[in-house]
Amino acid sequence: MKKIVFLMVVLIAVIGCTSESSHEHSDDELHDYSIEIEGQEMKLLTVQQVADLWEIDSQELFNKMVEEFNLKGDYTTATVLDEMRLEYKFSPAMIKDFAEEMKTGIIQ
Repeated sequence: MKKIVFLMVVLIAVIGCTSESSHEHSDDELHDYSIEIEGQEMKLLTVQQVADLWEIDSQELFNKMVEEFNLKGDYTTATVLDEMRLEYKFSPAMIKDFAEEMKTGIIQ
């Protein structure tokens, strides 16, 4: 009987960990974006390319990122997001949120 209870506890713990980790991988599932792009793809884009996708001002997006993440590096709108993430490990979903906010004018 003790073995069955122990196995059930282990099984519940494993299932709980699995479901938690699946939520961690998908911040994008929590939000609807006007542009469909995976976070891994976003990391490879420049600030300018992200702005072009959302049809927003690249300098405004850049300024928002610098201010929000307190970035100190020598970045421009031509900088790849993954390079900026070396200084501050922001989520690509955060950049999507900024872009959506700028495109729609609605603060999320």
